This record gives sequence, structure tokens and C-alpha cells, in this order.
Amino acid sequence: HQSEQLQENLVAYLLCGSGPVLSPEVARAILTVRLNSMCRGLSGVSKELIERMQLYLQKDWLPVIPREGSLGASGDLVPLAYLAQVLQGQGQVYCDGKTRQISELLTEHGVEPYRLKAKEGLALVNGTSAMAGLFAVNLNHAHYLLDLLCLNTSWLTLALQGRTEAFGTLVNEKAKESRGQSWVAKQVRTLLEEENYRSKPLGQINITNSRTQDWVQDRYSLRCVPQIAGPIYDTLLLLETWLENEINSASDNPLIGTDPRSADELANGGNFYGGYLSQGMDYLKISLAHIADTVDRQVAYIIDDKSNRGLPANLANIQNLPEDERNLHHGLKGLHQSVSAITSEILQRATPGGIFSRSAESHNQDKVSLGMSAAVQCSEMIEPLFTIMTLQSAVLAQALDLRGVKLQGARSVEQYERVRRHFPFIGKDQPMGAFIENLRSSLKDQSSRKARSGNDQA
Repeated sequence: HQSEQLQENLVAYLLCGSGPVLSPEVARAILTVRLNSMCRGLSGVSKELIERMQLYLQKDWLPVIPREGSLGASGDLVPLAYLAQVLQGQGQVYCDGKTRQISELLTEHGVEPYRLKAKEGLALVNGTSAMAGLFAVNLNHAHYLLDLLCLNTSWLTLALQGRTEAFGTLVNEKAKESRGQSWVAKQVRTLLEEENYRSKPLGQINITNSRTQDWVQDRYSLRCVPQIAGPIYDTLLLLETWLENEINSASDNPLIGTDPRSADELANGGNFYGGYLSQGMDYLKISLAHIADTVDRQVAYIIDDKSNRGLPANLANIQNLPEDERNLHHGLKGLHQSVSAITSEILQRATPGGIFSRSAESHNQDKVSLGMSAAVQCSEMIEPLFTIMTLQSAVLAQALDLRGVKLQGARSVEQYERVRRHFPFIGKDQPMGAFIENLRSSLKDQSSRKARSGNDQA
């Protein structure tokens, strides 16, 4: 039984992960991806192992996995060891919103711990499923954040009484044929059409004493959103293709074919190397940095009374305050400061992670992908990005209220009501921390629900 003991040892020596643990959402994705990979039939595992993994997925018994320790080649050895551990009836799992010992759950359900057969321990740990699972969750959140940027851009246009031709078909379809740019422009254009808002045509703007009587163009952070976010949309589509290929692949080593007559049916290769996932997460980090920077610039645009076209400085509720109290209140100045600070932290994390490869395992693994590290860094950008987009949503709702805009479009009304359920209009200076946390949680939950439902609307 040395082969079985070897499989147990292959798992045991890798149970040295550290750092924060991955969320149940990510753990579920990892289990699903690893199961799907095994079902390719090229990993040399038994039907019984497949059935045990299916049972865990059906019961929603999800491994508690520390996120640190993976080089991304030979796959996610350390994180996936925690999946292999719980399949053997050891370690902790998430279940029904709690953390439980898997041994207790198996006893309660009358299930015997699984004993790994030859090759199965190696097949479980030697793959890209941990980084792929986190990649999938990050990518879903990125889609939501891009949709939210489009919606908030439409709100900014309304609050500034901005120009609409920058989102029109002449600029974004006839003059330039870029898929992502066209898609972003159409999202913003449609949202504005739902509000029955269109700026006065440029040819109808009067000029008096060499000065136009209306604004003829907006700052780049508003006018150029299709050109800023279009490449982000195209990047997300590319990453979807890379991820789909990865999660439908056998990523362990060695691989065992099904034709005994072929000399190539037993092969050592490198499918455990997460090159596409690492580079994909680095691409996404760059995209997230552009979203964050755009959000920061848009907040500055609407907060500053030198650029917000007649709204009060810091969007303070000046008109409804007694005159002798107007100099005592600061509006949403604090939110603007927080957005600036957090944006800086997001941008600092955008450096590509995959370029920092280190030689490991006595130089056998002399070039590694660092795909899991890139995915973790990406998730560390997504969390604060939700925060600054929460703050942006509150700022824009305040600006719309001060401007007297009554939203009509279904998507904007739904989002405005969501904002106002958690973050009220700020009439006087008051603590806003609880409002921020509640609205942020709501937006994050909305993003997760959208990912599960496949809903295309923000």
C-alpha cells in the first residue's frame, strides 16, 4: 500500500498554507473547476473520487483554503492540498454559513472518509484550479464594476448637464469601429435615453460676445469614457476565452490518455503552468486601475464648485441651511478625500505580478507563473474599488438631488433607490461610516447575485 501512503504524504507535506483564507464563493469555484478538470478523463483518477467531489459540491461542503503559498507551477500545490485534505475527511470546511470540521459532517451524514488511490493525491494538487477559481470570481466582479461605471457616467452627465454626442454613433460607430468602445458608448447612451436627456445640438448653441451660451464639451474623464472603458470591455471578453479554455482543460501532470496503442498516452508536460491565468489577472489589474482612476477624476469633477456647473462646493446642502450656519458644514468633502486616498492604494497594486517569477524546488521549477499571486493581488484591488464606487454612487446621488433631477429609467431608478436605502441625502455634517459599509455590502451582494444569475444589467 505504499502507493496510497505516497498519495497521503503528497497532500500532507503541502499543508503549509498561510495568510487570509479564501471566501466560500472562491472555494466553491475552486472545487467546481477541479471537478470539471478531473472529468476530462485524463488525470488517472477513479470514478469514486469524482463521485466524492460531486457529493461535496452538492452538500456545499467547501474547503477552507489559505490563499498564500502557490507558485502557480506545478499548479496550485499548497492551496489545492486543502481540497485534497477535506476529501480525506480532515480539516475545515464552510457549511451553512459556518466553519465546521469535515470529520463531524461526515459522521453526521454517515459518510466514510475517502482513501486516496494511486495518482489521486497528485492529480488533486497538481493543477491550476485555485487560481482559475479566484480568476472567475474576480472576472465576474469586474464585469459588474464596468457596468456600474457606465451607469455612474450617465448620472454624472445628468448632474453636470453634460454633452451627449460623445456617446453617439458618429463618434463611436461611424468614425471608429472598436467593439468595446461601441459597447460602452451604447450603454451610457441608452441610460441617458431612458432619462429622456439629450444635450442641445452644437449647431444650435448661441454665441454672444465670442462666448458660447452653453457648454460645448466635457472633461476627458466624462467625454472619453467610451475610449477609456472600451479596451476594458474587450479585455474582459479576452479573459473569458482564456478562462473558459483553462477550466475545461486537464491541468495536472502526468496526463494519461485513453488509447493504449499510442506511444503518447502517458506524458509529462506543463499544463499546470498558469501562464494564461497569470497574464490574464495582470491584464485585469491594469483595467481595474483605469476604472479606479476614472472614478477618482469623475468625483473630483462633480465635487469641485469650479467645475460642477453651479452646484455648491463639496455638494453641501447650502441652500437649505440657515445663512449663519452655511460656513459650518462640509458636504461630501470627506468622501472625496477618501476616494483620492483609496484610489492611490489601488493604483499601487496594478504592477504586473507574473514578471516576478522565482526559481524554486532546486531549480526544477525554475520559471513559475505566479498566477495565484496575481489573482490575489487582483482581488485586493477589487475590494477597495467597490469602496470608491460606493462613495462615487453616494456623491452622484447627492448631486442629482441638488440638481433636482428625477430619474425615470428603470435601471437608474432601481440603483438610486438602492443607494438611498443605505445612504441618505446629507443635509448637515454627520458620520457616514455606517452608510458607506451598508451600501458597499449591498453593491457587492448585487455583483455576486448578478454573477450567479447571468443578468446583464447593473
